[in-house]
Amino acid sequence: MWQQLLAGNERAYGLIWDRHRDRVFRHLVMGGNSATDAEDLTAAVFLELWRRRSSIRFVDESALPWLIVTAQNVTRNATRARIRHRRFLSRLPPSRDQPDHAELHADQNDETVARLRLVISVARPADARLLATTALEGFTVSEAAGAMGISEPAAKMRLSRLRSRLRADLQPDLSAEGGV
Repeated sequence: MWQQLLAGNERAYGLIWDRHRDRVFRHLVMGGNSATDAEDLTAAVFLELWRRRSSIRFVDESALPWLIVTAQNVTRNATRARIRHRRFLSRLPPSRDQPDHAELHADQNDETVARLRLVISVARPADARLLATTALEGFTVSEAAGAMGISEPAAKMRLSRLRSRLRADLQPDLSAEGGV
């Protein structure tokens, strides 16, 4: 069966999954993971089995010991990722209660808003997040840059480029309204 798995046979992989999944899951739950997390981690363990199938080390002709050790490694990696995520969130400045910008500008021209959304939707995701963090959430450019892991000058440059694109795309509307 293992030779079939090495050849990429999904059916052989399914048989190994059926044979060992419950044992790996129980090991993860007994290790302190919630059932939901254990399900995700079990899937990650078997993904690693598939990715590393040519280098699996058998013990007494069984892949189970390798799966259990991999489960422990996957759990440690997930724990480190959660810690990094919490640290990232803790570096964000505290939120401030502010009015909903959508409500403040609900009377704006629908076409202008649609074009604005289109321009933002085609912007680089990092630029759109930076704009949302500063314009909608009210963080300073310095605070937003720190949270995103970029320098303040880089953040200013990105915002300047995005504002120029927005201004160019919205120029007909703004000049008709007596703006800019």
